[in-house]
Amino acid sequence: MREEVKAAVIQMEIRKGEPGLNLAKALSLLSQVHREGAQLAVLPEMWLTDFALKDPQPYLPWTEKAIEQLQAAAREKELVIVAGSMMEEEKGQIYNTSYVITAEGVVGKYRKVHLFEPMGELRVFTPGHKALAVDTPLGRLGVIICYDLRFPELTRPLPFQGVEILCVPAQWPIQRVTHWEILLKARAVENQFFVLGCNRWGQGGPYHFPGRSLILDPLGQVLAAIPREGVALATLERRVMEEYRNQIPSLRDSHLVKTPSL
Repeated sequence: MREEVKAAVIQMEIRKGEPGLNLAKALSLLSQVHREGAQLAVLPEMWLTDFALKDPQPYLPWTEKAIEQLQAAAREKELVIVAGSMMEEEKGQIYNTSYVITAEGVVGKYRKVHLFEPMGELRVFTPGHKALAVDTPLGRLGVIICYDLRFPELTRPLPFQGVEILCVPAQWPIQRVTHWEILLKARAVENQFFVLGCNRWGQGGPYHFPGRSLILDPLGQVLAAIPREGVALATLERRVMEEYRNQIPSLRDSHLVKTPSL
């Protein structure tokens, strides 16, 4: 990780089934964070189309179009973009997939492992298998998506794989927003890395999404938050992570935990 990384979360309202409008908004907000000096930007889950689960086929071609425009934005603005998540089709299977995009193009992708049955994801999507750890010009990033946040075993290998920043695009509703905040902080503290939680804002069918996107340091302290549609930025300092890991060497000591014999 660089000594300092200026990171942004983009908290946007999503119009279901209107990918052109959503893409234009995302590109506009990426231009805004670039003007404010951001080097890393994270979009929310399913920001392009929302969960168009009844008939996803008409929207699948939009993913490739969006990736092309995000690649152009990453090159022009020298940004690393964690493109929230979008629908991906491969060999007849559909995935809820996050893409990590740099000036060089797509450098990594993550398929959501834990699909949320109450939203109907299991009827459409195929689950992925593991969290993503990927090298970028800013450092090594990890990515999980929304419901994955409830499963600490998914992210636990990441700090040992060199991950320094975890990105969590989401659509987390207001009824459980307290859990969102607690779990983001827990992932930051237990893994001693920076966490960028990027949540949807606004109404989506019967659900209200409150945003509450957070940028957290490895101590679980809030560096930036946002209550409505817009962007939040913060500077991530490598020194803070290194000092905390030296003071509380829990990653080093985690090998002392052994599974008891039954």
